[in-house]
Amino acid sequence: MTITMIDEDSRFGCRSGAIIFNEDKTKILLENQDNGRYMFPGGRIDVLEDSNTAITRELEEELNLKIDLKLKYILEMFLNLPKKKYHEIGFYYLANIDEKKVTNKTKSLDGDGIFEWISIEKLKDYKILAKPLKDIICKKIENDGLEHIVYREY
Repeated sequence: MTITMIDEDSRFGCRSGAIIFNEDKTKILLENQDNGRYMFPGGRIDVLEDSNTAITRELEEELNLKIDLKLKYILEMFLNLPKKKYHEIGFYYLANIDEKKVTNKTKSLDGDGIFEWISIEKLKDYKILAKPLKDIICKKIENDGLEHIVYREY
């Protein structure tokens, strides 16, 4: 059972995601949700599951990947979606992998989306739900340590 709450005009969720760079950090792996929106690989955290276990499970389920991950961002987003207000708490982990481990246009093993390597130079042109992380990656901001980000559209 995932950590998600829905009522008439709002939704809350807890997510764990991975910001996966290729070896030379010129590309990033994103999941195309087939609706013009892209997401970092990952998914919902289950009740009684920690964020590291969740992202490890998600990467194995979606891409058959077992990689070293480092928690980098805790992102609280308050978004105005077309039909509801959305509040999400996300835990985002960093990783670098050999680009050949995931070929471009790889279908998710669980059938939810298609993974693509996107050039960091072109990332600004993509609609990504976790917009603050996209902005940080586009600006190539590299800070040590864990960062807490609060992003509000309402």
